[in-house]
Order: sequence, then C-alpha cells, then structure tokens
Amino acid sequence: MKMDQLVKIETTLTGELAELYFSLLAVFEEKSGTSLSEMNRALLQTGVIHHLTMMKGIGLIDGDEAERLDALIDSVAKETIMWELVKMAREYWKGSAGLGAIDLKG
Repeated sequence: MKMDQLVKIETTLTGELAELYFSLLAVFEEKSGTSLSEMNRALLQTGVIHHLTMMKGIGLIDGDEAERLDALIDSVAKETIMWELVKMAREYWKGSAGLGAIDLKG
C-alpha cells in the first residue's frame, strides 16, 4: 500500500550544529547544483533512515512493523541516497554495535 503523505518540517539550529549546517550549505552552494530544498530533504532522509535502522537494530522495532519499514527504507534509499550506506548501517546496527533490546524507561 502506497500512502501519499505531505509533511512540512521547520526547525531552528543553534550553536555548533548551526555552524556545521552553514559549513555544509557553503560547500553545496559552491560545488553543487543541488537546491537548498533538495539538500535539506537528503539530510532528513539520511537521518530518518539511519535512526529507523538503529531502532530496529537495538530491538525497539520488530516483527511486521520492521518488515514494513525495511520495504519503505529500501524504496526511498535506492532512489535518493547512496544504497551502500544503508546496507552498511544495517550491518552495523545488527552486528557488533547492535546492543539488543534495551529499556528506554530505565
């Protein structure tokens, strides 16, 4: 099932994170034809995919939901970001870095 969703995200960056963002922006402006909107979209895609992969790896998401999210990640990642990075993140979180299930309430 394909869902058409629209989400508008607004955030404020300060301090060192803002400095990192401005550095990234400067490189994109100087060396890329990518628009600011596309750059921000790519950053968000990368972060969302990494976090969902991590959450699966440490046992926060499993079963049918994990399979559903894997299919969505595969679809998005193959079209928009470097597929090899997604595969590396999966291996990292399911391998030695994966801590198994954790209790976030503790």
